[in-house]
Amino acid sequence: MSSLPVTEPPAESPAPAAGPRVHFVRAFLSSALATGLSRVLGAAREVSVAAFLGVGEASDAFNLAWTIPNAFRRFVADEGLTGAMIPALARAEAEGGKEELERLGATTFGALLLANVVLVGAGVIGAPWLVLLFAPTWREDPEHLAQAVSMTRLMFPFVGMVSIVSFYEGLLNYRGHFFVPKFAPAVISMGVISAALFFGDFFAEPVYALVWGTLIGAALHVLIHLIPLGLYWGRVGIGWDPSSPRLRAIAVEMSKVIAIGLFAQVNLLVLQQLATSLPRGSLTIYRNSTQLTDLAQGIVAVAIGSALLPNISVSVSTKDWGRFRAELARALRLAAFLLIPAAVVLFAFGTPVTAMLFRLGKYTWDDVQRTADALKYLSPFVLGVAGTNILKKVYFALEDRGTLLKVGAFGVALTGGIGWTLIGFMEVRGLALALSISTVLQLSAYLFLLWRRLGADLGLGALAGPMSRIALATVPFGLALALFAGLGDWERGPESVENWVVAGGGFAVSALVYAVAAWLVGVQEVSAVIGLVRRRLGR
Repeated sequence: MSSLPVTEPPAESPAPAAGPRVHFVRAFLSSALATGLSRVLGAAREVSVAAFLGVGEASDAFNLAWTIPNAFRRFVADEGLTGAMIPALARAEAEGGKEELERLGATTFGALLLANVVLVGAGVIGAPWLVLLFAPTWREDPEHLAQAVSMTRLMFPFVGMVSIVSFYEGLLNYRGHFFVPKFAPAVISMGVISAALFFGDFFAEPVYALVWGTLIGAALHVLIHLIPLGLYWGRVGIGWDPSSPRLRAIAVEMSKVIAIGLFAQVNLLVLQQLATSLPRGSLTIYRNSTQLTDLAQGIVAVAIGSALLPNISVSVSTKDWGRFRAELARALRLAAFLLIPAAVVLFAFGTPVTAMLFRLGKYTWDDVQRTADALKYLSPFVLGVAGTNILKKVYFALEDRGTLLKVGAFGVALTGGIGWTLIGFMEVRGLALALSISTVLQLSAYLFLLWRRLGADLGLGALAGPMSRIALATVPFGLALALFAGLGDWERGPESVENWVVAGGGFAVSALVYAVAAWLVGVQEVSAVIGLVRRRLGR
């Protein structure tokens, strides 16, 4: 395997100019704020749906109808599209200036719209087969199957709308704007929440209110990008130039992303099939527990990855490998500082978190306990998936899709084999544990292969000390959380004022314990914050 060069470009042969670098901290904070708002509203969406539908056939059908289009969005949206676009935009501007940059944006948009028309049409027509592919055991219940097929057909245009937003996100991220693209999913959540609260009585089958709330929210989340696009990018044209070598290069990269996405979706398909083979309601329990882990890690991992990709793409295009390694080390250290405590929260405080969010309406105490049990087994998944998502940005910048394909195949085999083994005696908890084991092993594989490629210059050895200090600081933090977890009457959920006091006080005290412990053991991030505050006060 070839190694990246580690020497700086000679002064007499300057690297080509690329777009300006993004200020990492500012980009991270902007993305984290927007993603945090979006994830909080996403959690509120899940709570509203759980209270509105409870756990049963209707909730399982809606969750499957939500899952199938979201599985296909991976082929034309999300990190695959932005990961292919941003390095290509950096090269286009470095080699051809603003005109070439805008031309590439227009031709990419035209090709993307055509691809979405084909994909959405195929999804609407093929909905019956897709539902049976994800939930083969539902063939035995024609009424349940028909409901899931109908909702899946209605939800499929969601793919196209999310794809357009991902394209806009790539343009805006390249220009250094992160807030609106990361906040946009909150608009979808607000559509679902509004439907659950106000429009259920307008439908013979109330669950369809959620479907229409999703679609209206998705349309609005496209429209809110138009103002920042005008400010940061200008008019986005729609071009069509299939002979464009730059478009073909993006298409080649996207084809690799699709292949990588196939592995990810096979992984999702296996998990869905296993979940739907368990007792009714298991799919809803599994989805709710994984959504809570997304709330815990998504804010941090998504924000770090979004802030990291533009800068390392520029570093690759200008061959600035020293800056490349420094950006990566900073991203991994920050992720560990924020996410190791998040994983501890899910393990030590999972029942209070689940009860305070979900113990509403039709969601029973038994449902809460099953969800919290799954959540505990998903706590390693928080670290594994966050680290994996950050490292994928590195491989996107290096334009190394082969490694993503290999590790993706490895993950599918692991998840399916371990999950099939564990569900027989652990049910939904077995799925959660299988996902955690598989994701942590995939993260290890990504790190090992990146170390093989970059050698000692990757700098992983220098991270051992900071990571150890962070882990040490989480020990008193976890003990404090466990103490408060035993004080509440969680079966009463959010209707108990005492529970709010215990939960809020537990988080506040435990966070303070973590901050003090981290400062005492010399965690760099805490010292940096204290230094910043002192400088501000000194002024």
